[in-house]
Amino acid sequence: MRALIRLSFLLSMLLLQAVTPLAARTTELSFRQPENGPIPAYITTMLEEAYAQLGIKLVYLEMPRARSIVEANAGRIAGELGRIPGLDQDYPNLIAVDFTLFQYQLVVVADRRQCGLCELQDIKNLAYINGMTSVEQVLAQQNYKGPTVQAVDLQQLHLMYTNRRVKAIALNDFEARELGLVDDPHNVVVPILTEVGYHYLHKQYADLVPKLAAVLHKMHDSGRVAEIMRDTGALISDPSKFAKPPQFGRINVAAGHWPKYTNIDGSGTYWELLRRIFNPVTSALQFNANTLQRATAGLEEQRFDIVIGNYADHKLNKAIASRLHFDYDRPLYLFAQNEEALNAIMQGDFERLICQVAGYGYEKFLPETLNYYYTNSTADCFSLLGLNRLGGVISYYENIPDQLASSYPSIKIHDSLPIHAIFQDTPRGKLLRDWFDQRLAELVRSGEIAEFYSADDLNRSTYYLNIKPE
Repeated sequence: MRALIRLSFLLSMLLLQAVTPLAARTTELSFRQPENGPIPAYITTMLEEAYAQLGIKLVYLEMPRARSIVEANAGRIAGELGRIPGLDQDYPNLIAVDFTLFQYQLVVVADRRQCGLCELQDIKNLAYINGMTSVEQVLAQQNYKGPTVQAVDLQQLHLMYTNRRVKAIALNDFEARELGLVDDPHNVVVPILTEVGYHYLHKQYADLVPKLAAVLHKMHDSGRVAEIMRDTGALISDPSKFAKPPQFGRINVAAGHWPKYTNIDGSGTYWELLRRIFNPVTSALQFNANTLQRATAGLEEQRFDIVIGNYADHKLNKAIASRLHFDYDRPLYLFAQNEEALNAIMQGDFERLICQVAGYGYEKFLPETLNYYYTNSTADCFSLLGLNRLGGVISYYENIPDQLASSYPSIKIHDSLPIHAIFQDTPRGKLLRDWFDQRLAELVRSGEIAEFYSADDLNRSTYYLNIKPE
């Protein structure tokens, strides 16, 4: 009799499980272990909180990106943390949760010295992570003809690029930041697709989908999503798209005074570049050539809209740099009275002052223990060095008075670096920057830049690489 009761109980439990949806009995879901970085941290934090409200814990398993989508579609893991829209068309067992989880850019990272603008048509070959269907879709849409290589994971992709096995790599913008690729001044990050991401679950968890969506929408409306985004440092970037030319009103531009490039009378190569870019979209374009120190101070005080001639990583308060460079500078040198002084300066064991023109931040190329004296011109620095009142001078060879060119021993402290336009970090400043990048690319691609850039300028800036011969 007891055996019959136990059998009846077991049968009833099995029957109850059979009619109860799997989602209702779930307390733990497994997903592929995400990469490190702000966006993955934002996604996992948000989903973990949302699932916790449904009494579910998330666990993560190590596996390649390409394999995880197969495992998710087969139901061996619960789904995909974040993928592009339309994934369910190719993998019909997956269901998208109706909530825009994040927005990101798919980008190409390349060395601007090798390809100038470095858009897809300029790149000889590239690599991407196996399983990134968004990359494959863009390559097909843009009819990319170059060879491609698939990496197993992000680390292998990084090594392929840093070891020069490929000319460029395609990846998500947050992955590029995580790898430090955006910190190399020679790298240009070229957006090729702005995309949104959704969370996907296997159809066996279909009952969870509307419940999870409701929780996520509630978190968004309460401000919790924005709070998580701030806490994790997740940067959602979307460049401005101009359906028609914008109108900016008056634009004030400043720069240091560089003969032939930013002359005080408003002539010069760089001023002409700015005219070609902004004249169609401004009521007045005002040029101010003085010292770079005064130019950058004016930008920070919001007296100027744009400063040209800075490095992209030259840290200014509330300022942003153009994505594209407009030129490369020359190699930078340190000059001193003798070789012994040069060596002591390079080792950071030197007490006398090193002179440089104010505003350029050249001290970042030398040891932190040194002390500096700032002037408005290189000529003043060399005058003081000649009087033995200073220990050294930082300068370009082109700026040295002719009679002093061979008077002092020197050592190169950096090769040529890209120089950028700098804008205020405001909504207007971002629009100005995005228009600058768009129009500069158009001037280069059309060949119009060759009307006012000399052959030397084009070679130094690397934009000769993007101009098709007649």
